Amino acid sequence: MSPRTRLVLTLIGLAVLLTVINLLRKRRFKEEYALLWLLAALTLVAAPLLIDPLDRLAFFLGVEYPPALFLGLGIVGLLLIIFQLSLNISRFSEAIRVLTQEVGILRQRVEALEQAARESSSSPSEPPEP
Repeated sequence: MSPRTRLVLTLIGLAVLLTVINLLRKRRFKEEYALLWLLAALTLVAAPLLIDPLDRLAFFLGVEYPPALFLGLGIVGLLLIIFQLSLNISRFSEAIRVLTQEVGILRQRVEALEQAARESSSSPSEPPEP
């Protein structure tokens, strides 16, 4: 890999890393989502700098074409991010279901109280006893 290509890939990794850190700092990105993104950004920064040892690792593992190993690892990383997001969606869906049920119960109670208030205000009141 040429030094220019390594430099460009390292700069892209640094841009992703700085973006994730900036979003965390501004509290626009929750920490639970940021961990895998930080790991991905660090990988993008380190991979171009460590390409020769990674090529040797790929050949040691029996991968004939080292970029195939990198692609596979990238896909695994993205699958981990998707898995984390799926877990959060499942958790939030359950919370939304519970909250919706609670809102329904509260709405029913409010309507019952309003009905009782209307009935008590429309019924003639008894004169006070002397």
